[in-house]
Amino acid sequence: MNQGDLTLALSKRFFLTQVESGEIIKYILSRVTEDLKKGRRVYFRGFGSFDKEKRKSKKVRHPETGKIITIPEKITVDFNPSKSLLKKIK
Repeated sequence: MNQGDLTLALSKRFFLTQVESGEIIKYILSRVTEDLKKGRRVYFRGFGSFDKEKRKSKKVRHPETGKIITIPEKITVDFNPSKSLLKKIK
């Protein structure tokens, strides 16, 4: 499923136009992004949670050249599914 599929499903389920559904989805995603940017945890009961993580830099061996290179630290988003979601998809 992609954003277009979700927009279409939302518009059919709640009798909205696809433009209205698209705006709702964009708003939800922007709020999730803002909260993650501020370092807040985003939790959807029955679905899971999103957390902002900072990965430390590390030294690794390049597989082709064998040289040791440094991968810089970076910010990632971690998703942890809820127990109920895991039960539903088994």
